[in-house]
Amino acid sequence: SLLLSTTAFAQQETAFSKKPFTDVLKTSVFFEGIEYLRERNVLKGYLDGTFHQDRRINRAEFLKFIVNPLVLDTNSLGECIKANELSKSATVFFSDVAKDAWYAPEACFAKDKHLIDGYPNGTYRPRRYINFVEAAKIISNVFSLEVVEEETGEFWYRPYVRRLSELHAIPTSIQRFDQILTRGEMAEIVYRLHADREDKSS
Repeated sequence: SLLLSTTAFAQQETAFSKKPFTDVLKTSVFFEGIEYLRERNVLKGYLDGTFHQDRRINRAEFLKFIVNPLVLDTNSLGECIKANELSKSATVFFSDVAKDAWYAPEACFAKDKHLIDGYPNGTYRPRRYINFVEAAKIISNVFSLEVVEEETGEFWYRPYVRRLSELHAIPTSIQRFDQILTRGEMAEIVYRLHADREDKSS
């Protein structure tokens, strides 16, 4: 589930919304995808019933969203830290992910399942906003997409972007590789993949 707050990083949990978010109009290009995920208890919004589809998402929030039972078997999520003998450590796999952080279980699970890698210096940078190519790789891993011709170096992201493009999973609002992902775009990509919506413009 995606647990978010009124600030960029700290979070404030809410119950899953039984009604459409008040600020996501039916005319929004992301309405269908957001509703699809809301109805399946994947998305949580803000305390006032809003979703803020145009708000940027950081790497910690993205983890909370992408590690969910709609796509993954998350039964072992709560035991990950203990199972990896990290209980006595102050951090979880990454030097900047504290064991008591609100996203620590998801970080542990995602790293343990090889869904995320982090940065060469051993950090995850949870407060940093996630860009499209970073999200493309993680989402490809989560959905176990067949990605071929894996590249390294400067253009490591090409196979992941190419695969998402083939599946028409990239909304037309994304125009650059380094574009920061919004909450609406995040929801749209996952919706298209899960619902097999290859008929949508991409």
